[in-house]
Amino acid sequence: MANTETINQDMKQLGEHASDVLQNAKEDAMEKSSELSKKCMAFLDSAIAAAKEVPSVAAARTKEVASTTDDYVHQNPWRAVTISAGVGLLLGVLFSRK
Repeated sequence: MANTETINQDMKQLGEHASDVLQNAKEDAMEKSSELSKKCMAFLDSAIAAAKEVPSVAAARTKEVASTTDDYVHQNPWRAVTISAGVGLLLGVLFSRK
């Protein structure tokens, strides 16, 4: 009889310990999930902020390239005309073959 009671008590303790372990695992998982969610939201906010800057950066870069091109054309007008004619001729040949 004592053996059966010991086994029953051990099984009860095992069940209680298992319940405690599961509860702790659940709490840890919820905590980690919350941390991960916060990190994801921070990353998303950062990505959105970077995406909002793209048009202004692209516009500034485009203006810079246009200014550089304008300066080059003013300093080398015949070279610019020759390059433009060569590109036009090349595109004309390529498109006429298709």
